[in-house]
Amino acid sequence: MFVIPTHRRPLNSFRLDRAMTTQPSPNRKSLPLLLLSVAFLALFSGAADASVKTTQAPLQHVQINMLDKVALQNGALYTLHTCTACHALQGERYSSLPSVLGLSKARFLKIIGTNGRHYHDTMATNMPPALMKKFTSIIPPDLTDIARRHSPSWLYTYLTSFYVDPSRPSGVNNVVFHNVAMPDIFAGLQGLQKPVTVEGLRYGSPARIAVGVKPLTAGSMTKAQFDHTAKDIVTFLYAVAHPHQQERSRLGPWIIGLFLALSVLTYFIYKLYWSRVITSDKRWWRVGR
Repeated sequence: MFVIPTHRRPLNSFRLDRAMTTQPSPNRKSLPLLLLSVAFLALFSGAADASVKTTQAPLQHVQINMLDKVALQNGALYTLHTCTACHALQGERYSSLPSVLGLSKARFLKIIGTNGRHYHDTMATNMPPALMKKFTSIIPPDLTDIARRHSPSWLYTYLTSFYVDPSRPSGVNNVVFHNVAMPDIFAGLQGLQKPVTVEGLRYGSPARIAVGVKPLTAGSMTKAQFDHTAKDIVTFLYAVAHPHQQERSRLGPWIIGLFLALSVLTYFIYKLYWSRVITSDKRWWRVGR
């Protein structure tokens, strides 16, 4: 048997009872203590950041041109015949390079080649990773996406800023990558260099920081020639990391133009539809009232 109540409590009474049974608000006197704790933590974290601060060397700015086919071809030639001795580009196939470099398949195979591999193979390294790790204590990273992790200016500065450092196992160090494990494979082209150092911080401690390089011995190339070669290598690595950059640049203006045309068409359709609506009130939601 169900009993039907003869009256109901107002909804506001339930809200009032609930409000009366809730816990009291925190003591406002503890608010300054809370703010002081937050400020102390922020100060402590800032001090921790300062303790690991390291003076950064300035980058050499470089502007690359993805449409420069000669630069792409020269960069591919040096990358595939020099860098792939240790590094791989497993995210790219040889068969995809002719379209990027502006070459036919026959021309690509004649000028650059595939290092003895199949035309449709990925660009693997010529040295087993285990053997390379034995020499340098690390496995060299894949270069497919290296231009996504670092800017062109950083890559260019890295390639041109090796200097002699007898304290390192490889005998060299790098301005933007301190204690680098990679040997200076371009020493024959660029020549040896010595560092330009200034007083700075390394992990929060005072130290002499290399911020540039000076020629020590001459290489087979002049400085201008090697800088141009390094720029070409960076251009090729950027093209590998952004394989559809040229296609996006070509289609981008057409896509934007299409959206603009659709916007104009949509506006005129909107004006046509609403021209048939007759109302004395300009507010559309009051039409028909």
